[in-house]
Amino acid sequence: MSEPGLRDWRPRGVPSARPGNGPLRDWLDEPGSLTRRLRALAGEAFRVRVMEERWGRAWPDERRRLGRPVNEWFWLREVLLCQADRPLVYARSVIPGTSLRGPLRRLRSLGRQPLGALLFGRYPVVRGAIEVAPLDARSRLGARAAARGDDPRWARRSVFRIAGRPLLVTEVFLQPLLEELSHASD
Repeated sequence: MSEPGLRDWRPRGVPSARPGNGPLRDWLDEPGSLTRRLRALAGEAFRVRVMEERWGRAWPDERRRLGRPVNEWFWLREVLLCQADRPLVYARSVIPGTSLRGPLRRLRSLGRQPLGALLFGRYPVVRGAIEVAPLDARSRLGARAAARGDDPRWARRSVFRIAGRPLLVTEVFLQPLLEELSHASD
């Protein structure tokens, strides 16, 4: 199975790194909270479905993006951001254990609360560059998203720093979101 590595992720401004003009492009470029946009789209039907929360190893490209050593443990969180029961976005958060000190230790007990609500609400956060990549189900990330949601198309990721402590958030845009966006733009 191929795995998206550093060469597959491109800065969001590179033309080959984004779909052509259309509604998804605005979502990939969103510098603010994707959760806020999804809530506006889904309304009262917005849901977070927690798929997995556990200690584990990050994938090599995630570890490199965070600049962390091979032997480090990470808090891994995988969720689906849904409109009712329909998954729109698969999100994977990779948080170094050293980032989970002090008040940030609550990141381990978010439950169905979206991470975006915490990142863009409570703490001063610095977001690193957004990278984007086209995906298919043959990549590790694409396979994880497909197993939990629907046919993955595009992904974006960025490193956030809260009080200087890093965490990586990857968001995979699923086919139902693209369908919803195309209907909204008609």
